[in-house]
Amino acid sequence: MIVRRTLLAATLAPMAAQAQSWPSRPIALVVPFPGGGSLDIITRILQPRLAEMLGGSVVVDNRPGGATVIGTDVVAKAAPDGHALLVMANSFTINATLLPNTPFDARRDFTGVGSIGFNPHVLITAPNAPWRDLAALRRLPPAQSLTYASFGQGTSSHLGGESLRLATGLTMTHVPYRGAAPAQVDVAAGRVDVMFSNLPDALPLIRDGRLRALAVADAQRHPAMPDVPTLAELGLPQVVSNSWFAMVARAGTPQGVLEKLNEALNAALAEPAIRTRFEELGFTPNPMRLRAFNEFLTEEFTRNARLIREGGITPG
Repeated sequence: MIVRRTLLAATLAPMAAQAQSWPSRPIALVVPFPGGGSLDIITRILQPRLAEMLGGSVVVDNRPGGATVIGTDVVAKAAPDGHALLVMANSFTINATLLPNTPFDARRDFTGVGSIGFNPHVLITAPNAPWRDLAALRRLPPAQSLTYASFGQGTSSHLGGESLRLATGLTMTHVPYRGAAPAQVDVAAGRVDVMFSNLPDALPLIRDGRLRALAVADAQRHPAMPDVPTLAELGLPQVVSNSWFAMVARAGTPQGVLEKLNEALNAALAEPAIRTRFEELGFTPNPMRLRAFNEFLTEEFTRNARLIREGGITPG
């Protein structure tokens, strides 16, 4: 027993020393999207508070392009010391299967830091659509083909629509757009039948009557739309559609550093000012401990891979 304790102490001592001396230079939060987008905005909300908590400089480094491959590769090739972190979205776990020839392996080359938050998707249709609710939509005969929009091929909105198609047996054809805004315009006009859209994007159009909400893809009703049922209430708990945001580091980053990062991120997300700002933007903070977050990542890799295979989804 004494020998085992000695070996354990010898193993943990270097890890503790590394965590104590970290950070030794600025920490880069690499965002693989352009400035001004949702992920960039929430990263910049967290940036100053993380710098204070971690006792060092924290900078946001936008590296857009290549369907997030460019920014992700920056962190995959960085030293595994916690000074370069990837702030990412669902696309990280989707692209692991959808884009098999990336210069990195998302499952192997990264490890979790923590969850930031999410916004549920809302299933929308035109206000004058012939189906008044999801039950009426599900009663359509297989011979009647529907179209569903998304904000891009292989996006979380696309996989949400595919998940609905597979769960209900509806005959549905995907219509990809370059972003949520043009897709919502065509849904509102009835040129496309339905769409899973980010709740913050769709909410203003729902409130002024230009779109109708059929269901929220979340575990509970959203306070902004208390009269709209969840998919679980409607008998479709297996249909998942949302946009989530999180942080990962290069695999091999010392455990002590990962723990410090996770604690700082979770503490920042618990602060009332940050929670309020997130909620004003339509995002729900969703902190997780390291183990829980890594389990969540594994589940997302598996779930998205299954959807991509079953739906025959390609990069487009």
